[in-house]
Amino acid sequence: MKEYQGVADTLFIPLSARIYASKRYPEYFYDEKALQLEKYIPNDSIEKGSSQYSMLASVARYYNFDKVVKDYIQKHNKSNIINLGCGLETMAHRINDDKAIFYEIDFPNVISKREKILDKLDNEVLIAADIINDNWINKIDKTLPSLFVVSGVFQYFYEEDVLKLIENIKSEFMECEMLFDAMDKASLNYANNYVRKTGNK
Repeated sequence: MKEYQGVADTLFIPLSARIYASKRYPEYFYDEKALQLEKYIPNDSIEKGSSQYSMLASVARYYNFDKVVKDYIQKHNKSNIINLGCGLETMAHRINDDKAIFYEIDFPNVISKREKILDKLDNEVLIAADIINDNWINKIDKTLPSLFVVSGVFQYFYEEDVLKLIENIKSEFMECEMLFDAMDKASLNYANNYVRKTGNK
């Protein structure tokens, strides 16, 4: 039986992209922690199923997200950076700023994998939860300004679930913003085909 199924099945795709760019274009994007995790990628199906375009398009998202997160942290004395569907994201290591608390939230089996292969920073909190259904919000300090980072996640969920999640966050947090990527229908079809080419369903 596969270790990951459903959304968690795509766990290694964005990590592979960050490794790809860090090796070939370090002057644009360099992720030292991602390179340390390369040995954990189970096979070469992602690299074989990926074009240079798909790898760099993924990394461009991280490049831009990092800039926004850094700016947000600098605007506040203390803040939360809440990474929904974190996977094996290494943003906290790349940014390395103790002015922020980084919350990493994902399915229990993903958090378990993360705990085994990725060292946790002192200002990092791991929460095992389904971001749509579980009551993870009560585990976060809602008095601090909070930036929700949702990178490559919403396209895996139904529209009504995404809107419900946003409404819940809006009602619970006094001061918050959300950073996410969005796709039109053609882009979503391309992304689905790409995920299948990398050996994931």
